[in-house]
Order: sequence, then structure tokens, then C-alpha cells
Amino acid sequence: MVTVPPEKAVASFDSASAFVASLARALRHQDFPYLGQSRLKVPLVHASRLLPRPLRLRAYAIASGREGVPPDRLGGIDMEQVAAWVTGQYGEGPLPAVFLGSSNGAITHLAAACGVPWLPQTLLIPVRRPGADPEDYAGAAEFGVRHAGKLLEPNPGVQLHHMHDANQDALSASQMAYFRVKWRRLPEAYQRFLETCLLPGAPVVIVRDTSDWPVTRYAERHVFQSGAQGGMSAEEYLERPGTPTPNDTTAEAEWGFADTLLDAVRTWAESAGHPVVEIRYEHPQHPAAAVADTVRPWLRGRGEGAERLLVSSFIVHDPWRTIATASVPFWTFFPVRQAADDLAAYLDTRTYDDIGVMLFNHGVGSRGLADARTWQQLAGRARRSGQLLGVDPAVFPADFPAFVRYHRALRSLPPAARPWEQMTIDQALNGLAADARVSVDRPTRAQG
Repeated sequence: MVTVPPEKAVASFDSASAFVASLARALRHQDFPYLGQSRLKVPLVHASRLLPRPLRLRAYAIASGREGVPPDRLGGIDMEQVAAWVTGQYGEGPLPAVFLGSSNGAITHLAAACGVPWLPQTLLIPVRRPGADPEDYAGAAEFGVRHAGKLLEPNPGVQLHHMHDANQDALSASQMAYFRVKWRRLPEAYQRFLETCLLPGAPVVIVRDTSDWPVTRYAERHVFQSGAQGGMSAEEYLERPGTPTPNDTTAEAEWGFADTLLDAVRTWAESAGHPVVEIRYEHPQHPAAAVADTVRPWLRGRGEGAERLLVSSFIVHDPWRTIATASVPFWTFFPVRQAADDLAAYLDTRTYDDIGVMLFNHGVGSRGLADARTWQQLAGRARRSGQLLGVDPAVFPADFPAFVRYHRALRSLPPAARPWEQMTIDQALNGLAADARVSVDRPTRAQG
């Protein structure tokens, strides 16, 4: 079996890979243009605006599918090599901490402010499945049963959460399957990174999203998840005809944390003399306000006004540009009503002179999506200037050139008044702990 290079095995257009890439760049004081994609794709993205909407959506779907791994090559994926590829994106230590666990854009901004890396538990392996019917959940599940073993047999350290969402991922799901894999144990590359880069006694900070989802279990390490966190509930997905009947509940495929990894981290940390800190929350949206309320006083303590709120959306974000403009980050997990409501609740008790809102475009008016007018109204709650950044509201959610324009909009913002100074881990953890929706558990003394 020919080995699949890690950068070809893992989706680049996904939360975990995008957060790793953007954070690694932020730690080098670099911004995150074009969602981390090649500059060579920019002309094609711009040209897409000239296509009639049906052709534009078709082109987006096909482009997404081309990123997929052919099913007969799944056996060539070595997840230990993938883990080494992840750690290789970061520089060497010494580090005051490392974040590890669930994907979360708000926590990515916080890690950037602290100058520390994050190692994901979950990664997406896209698998080619051209011409699929997104509404055929039973067919999607059968595809997973046929091909899961090719990936799992040579990779005993992971479990497969095959996710299929015809609501939010209708375009991509017509061309590929979402094989999300979660580490069950600490991969060797992660362990080497922790051993060589952490300062003595520095904590491993576990990011633990406890959200779960009903699934159909096909094997000990293989489950199928109908739907995903976003604009619909799990119950609404299960009402669709042909959806496989769930027989178990597990960590949500993209965001949830599988606890077997926590045991492995604790075992390693105890032997190595590092404390383990847990950040726990029940939904990917929950840390957003806590992070904003942690960053704002930190900025003010550095002499910044902290009167600009930057609202990011899924992977449309830029941790370094946020820091470099002394902006307060508020991350939304997807441009859905639940996220809009969370931002509205935040703005009910905080005021900003300027609010800029970025939006992720996934191509379809999916159920639960908050329209551009809703986001414009939220931006309009600024005292001075509120706007959508790089988004054409008339074309959203199929405004794919916004994936290029957001970067230019961020670069037009005025720079911070003071040079960047690193937030301490204690500042970060104390700030998170002040929010009722986030729990921070710290040991009273170092282990070991």
C-alpha cells in the first residue's frame, strides 16, 4: 500500500486543520490569509462570482470532493505520521503550556494570546464519494461500513466517527464522506512534543467539549453520526426517512472530546511531572464570551482601548490579525441562529465602538441559518461603526470570494497601539473560570 502524505490525508478546509494552521502562523506573528489555502487558488475563487449560482455551487462541491482520499487508499494513511505533521507545524519550546483536545475557535484565539500551541484530538479525513445523494443517510452509512476497516486496521490508536450532514454539508456531502477520527491514546509524536517543548512543571491544558450525539455503532471503534452541531437538533435529523437508528451516544464527531484520551494524557503527565488542567464546556459556542471577556481586560491592561469586537465564523478567522489590531475576538461556531443569539446576549451587556462580523459561506440556505440581515443588525449595535467584513450580503451564503476578501478587510483595520505581550496561562485560566458556562479544573499541586 502506497503511503498517503499527511497533508493529503487530512482536510485543509476543516476546523481542526485550519485552527492548527492559523495558530502556528500566529505564534510566528503571521496572519492567516485565504483560510490557509494556496495563493494560486485566489483567481479561481474570485472568478466564481461570475458564474450563475447553480454552476457556482457545483464548482464548490467538486472542488471540495477533490480534496478527498480515494477509498482504496485509506490503508495508506498512517495516523502517527499525521500526528508528527501536526506537531511539525509548531516551533520548538520552551513552552509555558500546551493546549490539547477539542477544536474550538475561541480557544484558538486564547492560545494565540498566550503564545502556546494546541494539539487536536479530532481530525477530518475526507473520502471521495462523487455523485452521492446527500439525503441518503442509509447509503452514507453503508459506504462507511464498507471502507472503515481499511483506515482502522492499520491505525489502532484512533476511533472513527463517520459524520453525515445533508443540512449544512449538502454540497460537500455530494462528493465526499466525512471520516472524523479521534485519538484514543496519546500519539507518539504528541508525547515527544510535550516531552521536548514543555517547561518543567508546565501544564497540559485539556480542552474538553462534553457535547455528545446519538450514533449508530457498527464496531468498537466505528460509529455513524447523522447530522452535526449547527442549525438542527439531533432529534430533527433522526426524523428524516432512512436515517440509521441510533443505538449509542458518544462524543459529537467534530467538537466533542472522547475521554479515553484524557486517561492517556493523565498517565503520561503524572510520570513526567506535569499538571493536567481541564477546560470543560457543553457546547462549542460556550467559550466565546468567556474568551472575549478574558482578552478585553488583558488588552486594556496593555494600554489598548479594546473597543473593537471582531466576530469570526467557523474557520473564517485570523488570530494574529486580531492580536495585531488589538481587537477582542468573539468566535461563532457556524453562522446559525444559535450563534447569533449568543452574540446578541453578549452585546446585551457589553458595548463596543466598532464591531466587524465575518461569515463562513457554505453555499446553501440550510435550516437554522441566520441570514446576512441578522448579522448586519448585530454589527449595527456598535456605537460608532458596525459592518460585515468582506461579505456581500446579497450573495451570502454562496459568496465564496468572501474567503479571500475577509483577509483584505482585516488588513485595513488600524494596528494596535502597543507591541504584543504574551498573556500568562494563569490570566487565561482565571478569565475562563469567571464564566458560568466554562469550568476550569486545576490540580492543587503538580503531579509526579
